[in-house]
Amino acid sequence: MVMVGENISLRPLKIEERIMFFKWATRSDATPYWYGELYHDEIPSYIVFKHEWPDYYFNHDQPHKGRCFAILHDNRPIGQINYNEVHQEDNSTELDIIIAKSEDQNHGFGPEAIRILTHYLFDVMRLNICRAEILHKNPRAISAYKKAGFQSVRKFIRDGLAWEIFETCNT
Repeated sequence: MVMVGENISLRPLKIEERIMFFKWATRSDATPYWYGELYHDEIPSYIVFKHEWPDYYFNHDQPHKGRCFAILHDNRPIGQINYNEVHQEDNSTELDIIIAKSEDQNHGFGPEAIRILTHYLFDVMRLNICRAEILHKNPRAISAYKKAGFQSVRKFIRDGLAWEIFETCNT
């Protein structure tokens, strides 16, 4: 299954590509927006990362638990986008995205990937709400979700950090 957009496409990440995702999240230009000082945490080892991102994210055995997709530009993987476990009470999920290299950022690939995945989640998986919980010190992510049509619904403080929740609904 490949989802094609105007400038990028999404395809499911394979289990053997989890190491690539790990490197994007822990050793790329985007790492400070996933782990580290900004979040008051440490960059995880691969063992810890595998625990945080179990096998079902990389196969289609349990689609309601979550799934990772490669973001491809000119058939070159430039990042990852995923949805997490579907919440049955409101038929919703949370999204995460990473564009690994600075040279691939600020071209609109993030908002396009968010729109493509959101359409899939609404049209194929029949979800009602997609949301993103974003650290307020991550303006690039806030901008990407806003450009993809998400709206701010709530701000809160957790562990001394300011967060904002963005949502879009299946209408």
